[in-house]
Amino acid sequence: MEKVKIWKYSGIFLVATGIIHSCAVGAMFNKVLWAMLKDGLFNSVGEDFTRGCAFWGFLFGIMLILLGQVMHYYIKKEQKPAPIFWGYWLSGLGIIGCIIMPVSGFWLVIPQALIIFVANKKFSR
Repeated sequence: MEKVKIWKYSGIFLVATGIIHSCAVGAMFNKVLWAMLKDGLFNSVGEDFTRGCAFWGFLFGIMLILLGQVMHYYIKKEQKPAPIFWGYWLSGLGIIGCIIMPVSGFWLVIPQALIIFVANKKFSR
């Protein structure tokens, strides 16, 4: 029986993180996001800090989904782990995010970075 290689799912993990993030932002800011939609979206943030946070939080989740899909595409095409620089970027993002905002989902990306580091070390042997 073939051993499951968890690194093959690195992109999927990042997509899942983006989905979780977008859903959490949607739940926390649902009234704000609906109000923005009701206002017609165009220039619906203005100088409203809460609307800006809701927009950027939701957009960040969407970007994680996009980056996860790109990572998954790379892994499937190349049949090797995500490049080590992805691990560095994810760990940096996770560590800085956890320092600045410890009660957050930034903790989710640190194990993902570790998977990339371990996979690259084993794959290069």
